[in-house]
Amino acid sequence: MKNILELSSIFLIVLIVAGITGLYFIFDVSPVVKVEERIEITIKEGTSLSTIADQLHETGVIGSPTTFKLAVQLLRKTRAIYPGNYSLETGLSNSAAIEALAHARPIEITVTIPEGLRSDETIGLLSRKLGLDSLKMIALLTDSTLLQIAGTGFQHLEGTLFPETYRFLENSDEYTVLSKLVTHFRNSIQPEMLEKAQQYGFNLQKLITFASLVEKETGRDDERRLVSSVYHNRLTRNMLLNCDPTVIYMLVQRGEWNGNIQRKHFSIKDPYNSYLYRGMPPGPIANPGLASILASLEPEDTNYLYFVGKNDGTGVHDFSRTLRDHNNKVNRYQRRRSFR
Repeated sequence: MKNILELSSIFLIVLIVAGITGLYFIFDVSPVVKVEERIEITIKEGTSLSTIADQLHETGVIGSPTTFKLAVQLLRKTRAIYPGNYSLETGLSNSAAIEALAHARPIEITVTIPEGLRSDETIGLLSRKLGLDSLKMIALLTDSTLLQIAGTGFQHLEGTLFPETYRFLENSDEYTVLSKLVTHFRNSIQPEMLEKAQQYGFNLQKLITFASLVEKETGRDDERRLVSSVYHNRLTRNMLLNCDPTVIYMLVQRGEWNGNIQRKHFSIKDPYNSYLYRGMPPGPIANPGLASILASLEPEDTNYLYFVGKNDGTGVHDFSRTLRDHNNKVNRYQRRRSFR
């Protein structure tokens, strides 16, 4: 009996030693040859743990992808490794590599998207800042999954590339970047905003279309609700909107915009020509910010039907109730422009 107990004790000790040794090999063994250097590791969005382990092994950060994966799983750190670019030492133990990845800050790039850019202008900005393929992004403007995120009614992502300051991982791809903008857009539209939009007969797409007109007409916070009132009043009276930015958008899409609107442009048969077709254009003409969206839902209570820029360098407009008053102001401000 005594011999059996002694053998059991010895066996237990062996198991403990083996277990400790096993854990050591799992967590603390480093590559056999340790070279003191730092390397850049890129972990892309959606990369599997196996791929990460192979990548770390191939670059000399860890000694074994198998034990690294096991260590990650035992420590329950599978969700602590985020996509991004990391600067890591080579020759790390598994536990040290896991710790470095869990606490390192991925490299990010900050991009500010101004209000009122068209989708092609937004893509141009993103492609320059992030080194992305603009043609791939343009193709994604009609991606069905992204349109589903944007909401019912959109046939194109114009209007949903929400202007804001974003932080993107340095290695973000085209889909991930646009998805972030569109998701932020959708999250910015509150249920009460959609309920209020229904009072004007707007669904989400029509609300954003209307807001894009306001956005392109004025960049002044003190005028957004006034411009909104003009277009609401015109729609109520079934008047032509006569919105110059819709004509510019039309010309851009046709590849005919040279920086000047001419009288002949007002007769072009195109659904975006608000000088020829009543009601709103078929879709947004830019990506409006939240201020213009809210102004579209809360117009000033006015009888204004017209407005014209004062051409004094301030961006201020003059608003009128009658066409006669409006024409007088147009003549006045056009003379001011000719004397400058």
